[in-house]
Amino acid sequence: MRSNNSPALADLPHSWSVAAWPKEVFPNDSDRGRWIVRAYRRELMEEGALARAGKSLIVIGRGYGRWLAKRATHVPGYCSNNPRMRSSNAA
Repeated sequence: MRSNNSPALADLPHSWSVAAWPKEVFPNDSDRGRWIVRAYRRELMEEGALARAGKSLIVIGRGYGRWLAKRATHVPGYCSNNPRMRSSNAA
């Protein structure tokens, strides 16, 4: 098992339900979070970012952080709300 001690992932919660999306995690609310999960379900599952607990979908923070890092290259001017990522984007 590999260790992933990326500082960018350290600030994400361990996990959360799609229905109770944390305000500090992009896209910052559950309605937009549902859209992200629906639109990118396959990619999120490939990164290990989705799990199911009964009828609830759970987002796994580590996998979601990896997915966000990969998607950041598709967004011009992407600026993370994580200060450590933001400082590396300025370079």
